[in-house]
Amino acid sequence: MHRVSQQDHARSVRSWLWASLIAVTVVAAAVWAVRPDPTGCRTAASDAGPRPATVSMPRTPVSQRIPITERVDPPVLAQARYYTFSPDVACSFPDLPSDGYYVGVPTDEYDGSAACGGYVDLYGPLGSVRAQIVDHCPGCGAHQYDLSAAAFARIADPGSGVAQIGIGRVHNPPPSPDLVYRIEDGSSADWLGIQFSDTGNPLSRVEIRPMAGGDGHTLTRRTDNFWTISGAGAGPFTALVTDADGHQVVVPGIVVDPGRSQHTGRSLYALPAQVPAATVSRPMSSVVTSVVAVCS
Repeated sequence: MHRVSQQDHARSVRSWLWASLIAVTVVAAAVWAVRPDPTGCRTAASDAGPRPATVSMPRTPVSQRIPITERVDPPVLAQARYYTFSPDVACSFPDLPSDGYYVGVPTDEYDGSAACGGYVDLYGPLGSVRAQIVDHCPGCGAHQYDLSAAAFARIADPGSGVAQIGIGRVHNPPPSPDLVYRIEDGSSADWLGIQFSDTGNPLSRVEIRPMAGGDGHTLTRRTDNFWTISGAGAGPFTALVTDADGHQVVVPGIVVDPGRSQHTGRSLYALPAQVPAATVSRPMSSVVTSVVAVCS
């Protein structure tokens, strides 16, 4: 047997390692030479037409104004009665034009003046009209309504005197430019009576607080549509007015000046063309199309 020395064995191992390293280098060079050109791969993929990959973007909050919109209740069957309104309507609104569109409602709907200032849409055999609730009709039964001459003529023949109609309450009708208040004659630091008009919706609550500081007071509504309080002081006051649909407005600078109508420059709500309402986050989804190049 030929005996291999330790020195010969070391030389043999080194020769084998060098041969393996050279072989790996040759293979790597061959792979690099035949690899697809990335530019050509992208071009080929583009020529073959993009392969869309649909990616859902995260739901991004977008600030969107939520407008208060007009809404009308479904109409119910009712009877309209031709009526000539006097200036002294139960809701105490002053200076109503004689040719206006008005409604007097039965006792249960009048509800101690809670209906005052609201609006209804009326549908009759000749057309439709929107009218304001300004009066109480004690002689009306359920679903019977007194209509002013102008309102009745829009939906039915005045000569008939009565007409079958549909009626639906209007929520958030286009309001007047601003809320108006009127201090009742005889008001003083000891007793205050106040009425609000041009409200759009009927009111549900009125509160006042002295602007100089002090306790707030919730006023009591009378059947003539005035809100009253005793011992509130001389004012001026800040009022918080709430309507039947839950809208509120703060009215500062209310002075005790009996008998004069005062414009506040504020409204209980605003429609889309007016002052924007609250904001909300609206989900927005987007689709991104990318080109996926596949080379083998």
